[in-house]
Amino acid sequence: MKKIVLALALLIATTAAIAQKSERTNAFMYNKNGQYDKARESIDKAIVNEKTALDPKTWLYRGIIYLNIVFSDQFKSIDTEALPKSLESFKKVMELDPQDVEKQSIEIIPRVNAISQQYFSIGVEKFNAQDFNNATDNFLMAYNVAALIKSVDTMAIENAALASLRGENYPKAIEYYGVMQGLGVEKPDIYKNIAMAQRSSGDIEGMKKTIEAGRAKFPDDSGLLLEEINSYLAMGQGVKVVDNLKKLVEKDPTNYSIYFVLGTIYGDDTKPEMYQLETAIGYYKKAIEIKADYFDAIYNLGALYINESNKLQMKANDLPLTETKKYDELTEQANAIIREALPYLETAYQMDPSNQETVLVLKSIYTRFKMNDKLESLNK
Repeated sequence: MKKIVLALALLIATTAAIAQKSERTNAFMYNKNGQYDKARESIDKAIVNEKTALDPKTWLYRGIIYLNIVFSDQFKSIDTEALPKSLESFKKVMELDPQDVEKQSIEIIPRVNAISQQYFSIGVEKFNAQDFNNATDNFLMAYNVAALIKSVDTMAIENAALASLRGENYPKAIEYYGVMQGLGVEKPDIYKNIAMAQRSSGDIEGMKKTIEAGRAKFPDDSGLLLEEINSYLAMGQGVKVVDNLKKLVEKDPTNYSIYFVLGTIYGDDTKPEMYQLETAIGYYKKAIEIKADYFDAIYNLGALYINESNKLQMKANDLPLTETKKYDELTEQANAIIREALPYLETAYQMDPSNQETVLVLKSIYTRFKMNDKLESLNK
């Protein structure tokens, strides 16, 4: 009798193990057939059972299934946490089977890279919506996920820094730009934006040191020159700076950098005592007239128009729902200003397609005006 009982217990245990492996097999087949909802149900059962929970294959299937859910128009709504669950699964495979280099190179690395790119795309979406905190988090995730497969995504960490700066999280902006410098990336904008963050957070001495270091490495960069001037403006010496620049341009009327700096000073609406829109536009256009390929002036002029259009649109959006006529008038005024900006921004993009700020602004314009062909081309 005892032998029969033992044999029965063994049979039950074996049957249970087969059942759990069957769930994993079901998940595989459902996934293969594009039935990602059923695949999810089966794989979630398999990963909580002790017979299959520590098997790398179980987690590999889970990672693949959840990633397919992320990219499925039909099923992506069934789990809003599908992306982090997919990442968690692939990390678990690498933890359980770290020596299987071939599996990682074929099955895991391309998919982890896709996860990184997805986080980057979400970051762009959040940035466009001016949700800078979430944009920062997603760009940082893109950078960290890429690091799991020994890839360095400098664009992701740069965008995390930029989003932090735009979101006025100045310590994080300084930290992430510092990460870029630690990676050996040397660009004038890094020094300029660190100095901007330091100035905005009241670290005037730190700002001065950063500008000094940047100007030593990039003495001809107009952005750093402008930030150096902004340091004087921050100390209440704006009028003196402008007077000196005007004297300089009288002596050297072909110096496009001075016109650019004057345009930027008069175009900075955070300093109402200096802000003069038409004067700023005139100086930018003069700089471009002298130097037709002057990227900074071309981009800034486009951005200046966009800034003005945003003010009008915000004013329209704040109107009561009953004032539809006034809303339409303000919106059309905003649209007219955006059309002024568009050729400058498109020229800036042609000059530097890697500039993410230009790309983000153009995407929002093409979406607003339903310029689908241009939007599709830009997305490629």
